[in-house]
Amino acid sequence: MRKVRWASWMVGMAAALALGGVQPAAADVTSDQAAAIVIWPDILVGNTYDTVVQLSNTSNDPVLVHGVCVPGWNETDFRIRLTPRQPLGWLVSDGVAGFGTSFGKFKLDGVSRKGIGGASNVGSRIPPVPEVPFNGSLKCIAIDSDTGAPVDRNVLKGETTVEKIVPGLSVDVAKSNAIGIQAIPGAVNDDNTLVIGGPDAEYNGCPSVLILNHFFDFAANPAVPEPTSVQTRLVLIPCTEDFLRQIPGSAVVQYLVYNEFEQRFSTSHGMKCKQDLYISEIDTTQRERSIFSAGVAGTLTGQTRLTSVSPGSGLLAIGDEEHISATSDHYADFNVHYQGDREESDIITLP
Repeated sequence: MRKVRWASWMVGMAAALALGGVQPAAADVTSDQAAAIVIWPDILVGNTYDTVVQLSNTSNDPVLVHGVCVPGWNETDFRIRLTPRQPLGWLVSDGVAGFGTSFGKFKLDGVSRKGIGGASNVGSRIPPVPEVPFNGSLKCIAIDSDTGAPVDRNVLKGETTVEKIVPGLSVDVAKSNAIGIQAIPGAVNDDNTLVIGGPDAEYNGCPSVLILNHFFDFAANPAVPEPTSVQTRLVLIPCTEDFLRQIPGSAVVQYLVYNEFEQRFSTSHGMKCKQDLYISEIDTTQRERSIFSAGVAGTLTGQTRLTSVSPGSGLLAIGDEEHISATSDHYADFNVHYQGDREESDIITLP
């Protein structure tokens, strides 16, 4: 897959480590339960790859969804009306508009085709991404059908599938769950300022620590007969974002890196809006000398614990594991583990 850097600025093998310490406390963000806010950190479109987004309403009632798609910090806002128990999928390069039975059309027009109780997708439109290549993220938020205000309905679930196509040779896919932030029942008010965690929380908090189990870059995969090098791509996005004033979230990230012998390395790196890097690019431009390279770390696999050490924003993440050989490249997206909640609130400000 050709790498596309941020515009403005397979079955993978997750490493299993026997690291000491207490059992981690679970964080409130989730990738396997319905939520009021669902987030896809990594939306990609290029000449040989595209992303399919899936969004589902898990409840028996209709729900209106406000979507924010962010390319180079120029968000595109849209709304989707999901009928009861309706799953919806679309190719982000095309979007969805109009009604019909063909791909790229909403199926329920309220006239010839209706959902449960006569529900329909009337009033929905999903625009295509505004540029190619595209590297962005997507947030969807449950809102009230009449007022458009955020509501405490934990009914949304989502997935993405990134399709990589080498014409005449192969098709490869990498699939992951969206990250869900659940609303606190009775706490969500009707303004456009969403308080994530902290003392006045409307939604569950963003994680205090992100835990990434991974191969070190350039490690040889011992599970396959063909010589294969493994690299890990890490995508970070901030929890705090101001879409009203066009101010992207930012953070200074502390990385604590452990190899299989529990030897510890550390580094820090600033991020703004979205960080999309191979892990061996985090601390140096000479990737073979990085603490994230297998030659420096001294083992094939490791665990990295990420913490936001600035007051600005918490973090959410997704990983992408790439297995590269002389004859093929294979990819697998995977969700990062989360531990604990931040004491400070994160804020999402809607336009």
